[in-house]
Amino acid sequence: MEVSRMSCALSDDLVDQLFPMPDTPPACIRLDAALGRRLARAKVRLDRVEREVVSRDLSALAMARVEFALAARALADDLVARGLHAWGESD
Repeated sequence: MEVSRMSCALSDDLVDQLFPMPDTPPACIRLDAALGRRLARAKVRLDRVEREVVSRDLSALAMARVEFALAARALADDLVARGLHAWGESD
């Protein structure tokens, strides 16, 4: 089956069109990897401690919750410093 040359040709106007950039704030493009790892580790540890029903150590659970909260706050502080809070709708 032959395809006509006319049906395969693209207009130069269509080829040269640029896609608009998405409305993504710059802060979402470059997250601090160290802060992200800290938050992920804290979440994994918290999940592990919460699953230990039989030998639950309440002080370890409290420490895991505090570390998760501190890690989340550190990441949020970094995003605020990068201006994410000022992007889009204001509170």
